[in-house]
Amino acid sequence: MQFPLEPPYLIVKPGISEAEFYSRAGEDSDWEYLDGRVVMYSPASERHENLFRFLLILLGAYLDERPVGVVRGSRYPMRLDERWSSEPDLLVVREERRHLMTPIRLEGAADMVIEIVSESDPQLDYREKLPRYLEAGIGEIWIVDPFRKELLVERKTDSGYQATTQASGRVESAVVPGFWIDVSWLWEDHLPPALRCLSQILGS
Repeated sequence: MQFPLEPPYLIVKPGISEAEFYSRAGEDSDWEYLDGRVVMYSPASERHENLFRFLLILLGAYLDERPVGVVRGSRYPMRLDERWSSEPDLLVVREERRHLMTPIRLEGAADMVIEIVSESDPQLDYREKLPRYLEAGIGEIWIVDPFRKELLVERKTDSGYQATTQASGRVESAVVPGFWIDVSWLWEDHLPPALRCLSQILGS
């Protein structure tokens, strides 16, 4: 008898080598490689996809206008070592480190990472990804949590990481100069038009 999985769900398969992961992974795969395990998520919720699209449009269009780096979406692995090839919802690589980007993955840590908390396991980003991102020395980490309606930002400084959590108000990026968002945008029932928000960002 088969029992179909009902979302949200999270499937974890341990004991997978990096070579096996990359031999099977494709651009349409819905898993990532975390600490020597393949992790597969249930399909993203509409809310998750709307937030992803909104932030991708904002960052992508902003970097088109002010090209200090490039942004990639959630199907581009970030290889931190032979056991970690996570696929952040969004990552930014500054121009001076663009040579680390290959056709299939980023070789090393991004300069900025954005994760959107998923229904599959709302604590995964905090419990597993965030500690590894801090260890990797990523310059700026955003965790967008639509359940708590909070944005956690970790910024690397000369003395270590500085964490802030906001439910509203303006958050400015340290990695992408001039880029900011109003956190309250993220919690609106209907997200505001991305291009209207971009106009505000560029106008400031």
